[in-house]
Amino acid sequence: MAASGAIQVDLLSPARVMARVSAGKIIVPGINGELGILPGHAALVSELGVGVLTLAGGDIKEGQSYFVAGGYVEVAGDHVTVLVDVVEKREEINLDRAEKARARALAILAKREGEVDYPRAQAALKRAEQRIAFAAPTRH
Repeated sequence: MAASGAIQVDLLSPARVMARVSAGKIIVPGINGELGILPGHAALVSELGVGVLTLAGGDIKEGQSYFVAGGYVEVAGDHVTVLVDVVEKREEINLDRAEKARARALAILAKREGEVDYPRAQAALKRAEQRIAFAAPTRH
């Protein structure tokens, strides 16, 4: 149960339970921008985009951040369930792999002939760039 002035957050992926904490706020990357959730937030279900999910306050002494890609967030009372396709801690991200994925996506997008799945390549580019920015903000 969440403490007074806090929300219970469950951050889940198909592979694991990443976090079950009481937080003062949660910021999630929506498909149209960031969404901040505080205690007493109206009920909602929303699709997630690609970016950084941040938890702060409540039982959390220092903010916790995770890279997430795809999924949904549900707010019901003071309980937030975040179901994500991909979730990684900063130290779990392989920067070399992310930079290679970025280069591949850029190469695909640069093609002028043949069949190119541009939406897929753009999504891959966004995931790679967000991973890189999250894991090593000074490296680009």
